[in-house]
Amino acid sequence: MLNKFSKDPNYLIRYFLLNLGIFTLLNFSLVYFELSFLHFSWNLGLLLIIPIALVLGLVSATAFHNASHGNIKPRILNSLIGELTANLSLEDLRCFTVGHMLHHKHTDHPTLDPHPPQRMTFLQFILNSRQSTIAVISQFYFKKHGVAAAQKRNVKLQIGIYHLLSLSKLAFWFLLFGWLGFLLLYLPSFLSYFFGFAHLNYISHQPDQSGEVTIHDRDGKLFYRLMNMLTAGGYYHKSHHLYPGFYNPSKARPKIAVRKQLPKLRIARYE
Repeated sequence: MLNKFSKDPNYLIRYFLLNLGIFTLLNFSLVYFELSFLHFSWNLGLLLIIPIALVLGLVSATAFHNASHGNIKPRILNSLIGELTANLSLEDLRCFTVGHMLHHKHTDHPTLDPHPPQRMTFLQFILNSRQSTIAVISQFYFKKHGVAAAQKRNVKLQIGIYHLLSLSKLAFWFLLFGWLGFLLLYLPSFLSYFFGFAHLNYISHQPDQSGEVTIHDRDGKLFYRLMNMLTAGGYYHKSHHLYPGFYNPSKARPKIAVRKQLPKLRIARYE
């Protein structure tokens, strides 16, 4: 997708407009026909939905991430599962993939990586990541397609439609589930996805004992064992960067073990 984005200045805007049209139609249909397939009536047993939703959010994030790498077999399922999980997370498969490929290409670069932790606190990282990602993708767009007035208008329009599309998706889930299902099922799932994915990226790019920011594999403690179980080895982040073709990067450990010297992926090369 990064190659297509590099060659086609309208690659994302067409995609955003198509999705906005689809979700506008879906929302209109839910309101006009008063559809309520998944509405809930309150009872205490519904609280059991919350832990299920939390797990669903992590599983969804894992599938979404792997779909962006084309790791799901058969390959035709990458688009299907990727689009579904993207909509659950209020993201867009194409846009996420472009940003994620830039993250792999320029890992921990202070201006070319969409979300380098840069020794920020976790809260700062969360608050900064979306705007930083938009800025890096925009910068890459201008590099490939120029910075004339037409390109600047295109990028502003892309950003505006992107935010409008996120709101449209949020409205869809609210209309589909109703307020109770939204609070008990969708919202915990989204928060689990958001904070789980953010924490994984934050904690996996931290200074080592020498003070240099490196990519880490996290395991051993109960929290990481549990999270690796729920995210298919997601916290084996260094292994993922070395072998991005594995759905579960912890399975890449035997390959890494036979290397004479484990590569060090450091921020130092950019300083």
